[in-house]
Amino acid sequence: MNAHDRSTLEVDPLSAHDIERLDRSTNLAEGLPGRAYYDPSFYEAERKHIFAAGWVGVGFASDIPNPGDVVPVSVAGYELILVRLKDGSIKCYHNICRHRGMKLVKDKGNVRTIRCSYHCWTYGLEGNLLATPAIAGVNQNNAEDFDLAELSLIEVRSGQYFDIIFANIDGKAVELETFLKPVRERVEGTFDFSLLKPADPATGRGSRDFAVNWKIVLEGGIEDYHLPFVHKAFDHSKDYTSEIGGEVYSGFSSRRSLAEAQKRYATKASDGNALPFFPVMEETGVAHAVILFIFPATILTCTPSYVSVSLQLPRGPTLTHYTSRTYFIGDAATAPEFKKLRDENTIYWKQVLDEDDGPWTQVQAMAPIREELNLPSRFSPHWEVALHNFQKTVAAKLNSAQ
Repeated sequence: MNAHDRSTLEVDPLSAHDIERLDRSTNLAEGLPGRAYYDPSFYEAERKHIFAAGWVGVGFASDIPNPGDVVPVSVAGYELILVRLKDGSIKCYHNICRHRGMKLVKDKGNVRTIRCSYHCWTYGLEGNLLATPAIAGVNQNNAEDFDLAELSLIEVRSGQYFDIIFANIDGKAVELETFLKPVRERVEGTFDFSLLKPADPATGRGSRDFAVNWKIVLEGGIEDYHLPFVHKAFDHSKDYTSEIGGEVYSGFSSRRSLAEAQKRYATKASDGNALPFFPVMEETGVAHAVILFIFPATILTCTPSYVSVSLQLPRGPTLTHYTSRTYFIGDAATAPEFKKLRDENTIYWKQVLDEDDGPWTQVQAMAPIREELNLPSRFSPHWEVALHNFQKTVAAKLNSAQ
């Protein structure tokens, strides 16, 4: 779809009728309409007014640990490069050559320079254009009145929290520290992130595509209502609290005994070995879990013995790329004696996603029919207050842009 096509699709994605019903109390509210999950014009509005206009988690700093490490990232049609500079800092650029618009970085790697494979225009890690081979003829690498300094890569505003790299594509969002302040205030008093280390790559990473709209993935995890019906190993959480951080996050939290938490989060092996819990929980005997869905598409899952981060990045109206990283306390991240538990944790969450995939796919398939019938969705007033808040945030971002 070209820019002209996109401009012609600029229509109000939500009607006053839609917004009024969504803004009711949770027990009476009606959810986003079916077209929100497949319609190209709705997705186009989200691209511009949600994914370009705010802070979006786009990658992981631990994936590019060394100077010269680069990784391409695709976010709602925006192609980006994450680069680790020589001084250890990270920058984000649009993954577009300034010559003919070629995609520059196609795979993760380590480079001294960023070179276009089409005409070999070459950029430094800092984004500056270094060379334009043969631009003025055979062996003529410089052209008169051609200023390389004016043709650097286009930098995207970026920042880091924990291991998460955030990007703000339009450059107009509030400071990242300001945006994330409610998140930090909620989790950092209970979970000491300084104790965490990335799990070894064999067990601490997940990646897959779901043939559903990005919101279906977020909404599929933002409540415990479905647990015993979809995931037979789970029961409903008896201590369950909705977590509402305005337009910054939605989520939920729960508390359990240490023994219950070991079972719920697969942290104890059959041989009796167990992952360490955060010290404050060991001291109190109360295990806390807080799962925050940082708007729009970053999930920060804080459990008693590990933290995981997952990114749900749209690749189109009905395709979402999921990627995750897991972090354990101290030596549990890499020590051989904990490998079995790390493996089991990976298997555990893969099974959860496998079980979720079926219902998500069915919800996606029914969205056009639901739209045709003007059939509204509803919310559980106990389990889905956060889901309701998430949908209201989507609507608020789109409505404020009109």
